[in-house]
Amino acid sequence: MQYRCPKCQSPKIMPVAQANAPAARPVVPKSLVFLVPSIFVLLLLVLISIAMWLFGDGAGSTLQIATVVVFVICAVAGFLFYRDLPDFKISMQAFMQSQKKWKCRECEHEWEI
Repeated sequence: MQYRCPKCQSPKIMPVAQANAPAARPVVPKSLVFLVPSIFVLLLLVLISIAMWLFGDGAGSTLQIATVVVFVICAVAGFLFYRDLPDFKISMQAFMQSQKKWKCRECEHEWEI
């Protein structure tokens, strides 16, 4: 299946919910649920540390320890997601193939497969 709009060839498409069919959802692994927020927290802590080094006396030991702890959490969650990735890919492919109605986000074109 080609995941592009047949009218404008945009890859920005989304499935349209069908009233008579139950909503199919891909199985999202718990490791991904932990990985995404922990990456954002790590990014925030690193930016705060850089700002403190530039504009202050340096990052305190508490901030450095928190950054290391969040980095370890990111590394563990990333490894667990890497282990869950094959099942997640199969689940996502099954979800994409089960969708019959699609809509383009750019040109608002709707079509069925």
